[in-house]
Amino acid sequence: MSAQERILVVDDDPEVRTLLSRRLRRAGYVVEEAGDGMDALGLVDKAVPDVVVTDMAMPRPDGLGLLKELRSRDPELPVIVLTGHGSLDNVILAMRDGSLFDYLLKPLPDLDLLDVAVRRALEVRQLRARAREADQVVAMRELAATASDRILNPLSAIMLSLVTLRQEGIAPQARATAAARVEQAIDIITRVVRQMRTVARYTPREVTRGLREIDLETATAEEQETD
Repeated sequence: MSAQERILVVDDDPEVRTLLSRRLRRAGYVVEEAGDGMDALGLVDKAVPDVVVTDMAMPRPDGLGLLKELRSRDPELPVIVLTGHGSLDNVILAMRDGSLFDYLLKPLPDLDLLDVAVRRALEVRQLRARAREADQVVAMRELAATASDRILNPLSAIMLSLVTLRQEGIAPQARATAAARVEQAIDIITRVVRQMRTVARYTPREVTRGLREIDLETATAEEQETD
């Protein structure tokens, strides 16, 4: 476990929030606190934490609303909910649609349960990030192989066309056809190179400590601004 792992604790009860935050800080985490959903979303917009621990009965917005907003910002952000028996139906609903990683019943009989839940959430987040990273490596290799084929083929067409153009006494129609093939091949190569330039501009973003993924939206936006 790294001391740099960040936990966001959200609860409108200052005493509960302080209790949870103190326990997590003692475990070595960097902890941020929010008194309601709006404050929590403001902190998440500044920097996405590694795990969110939140009360289900939240104002501005309620627990389900907060879960929905968190999922829209980072679908794989682990959220642990603290809930009473009266909110279990909402908790089950949130778990079914994937908005929730785990839940703990209030009042917590033992804060060790919180430690275990947070540790599990961090482990799952790390595993998911590593899986995405591995997938991206495979995708980049496939992209490189495809790009090389798409460049080599039109290069071959250019070479053959040059052979035709160097012939003495070549007919005007044959010369025009060869020249058109060269232009077409150059156009294909140019488009492939531009696509690869876009790939080279992809901006990796950190999704969890020490692991990054390619942010395609940022790369596309940067490329459009350049053009």
